[in-house]
Amino acid sequence: MTSTTDSAVPAKRRRDRAAREREILDAAERIFGERGYQGTSMDDIAAAVGVSKPLVYQYYGSKDGLFLACLSRLRAQLLDAVSDAVLAAPDAEQAMYAGFVAWFTFLDEHPRTWSVMVDEGMLSAGPAAVAADEVRAEFVGLIATMVRLNLPADHPADDDEIQIVAQTVSGATERLAIWRTRNGGTPTPEKVATTLQNLLWHGLNSLRP
Repeated sequence: MTSTTDSAVPAKRRRDRAAREREILDAAERIFGERGYQGTSMDDIAAAVGVSKPLVYQYYGSKDGLFLACLSRLRAQLLDAVSDAVLAAPDAEQAMYAGFVAWFTFLDEHPRTWSVMVDEGMLSAGPAAVAADEVRAEFVGLIATMVRLNLPADHPADDDEIQIVAQTVSGATERLAIWRTRNGGTPTPEKVATTLQNLLWHGLNSLRP
């Protein structure tokens, strides 16, 4: 017969492992952001958490595996934050503004990991680079949806045109993220979002069949 105490042990181990995994991801996010992907070792991360390197390998398999886990968490949190803001907006114009504010606010809260993704040359190949590109592609898709919703009523949807605008906005937001990081987090997300919104809104209204 299994005692209550015995059954509680596996649950406690699961909680302990989940907490340890969060600690490792938090440390990895910080160190990858500070030193770049190439400049970070598993020794660095294990030492920061206060665990053995074999334990980190046991949880994540490799440095690529650990970095992919960081990006997976970042990806889910980023897309949730932006999507929630867009869906809560009362109309398409406000959705675009809210999405930009949520984007830059999130980057302010996760500057180190995001810097790994947007700084040129840090990721050039391999699974980590593919995962970073997938995050970008999802954000471009979200921008494309907002662009489509904000097209003038008399303008037929042109998929190439929408992609051109979405890719341009995505590139602009990445450069703005780098600039704001190097500028101490200013201007505010709201100021940047307002400027982008005005620029894009007037630009979309200028499109005519």
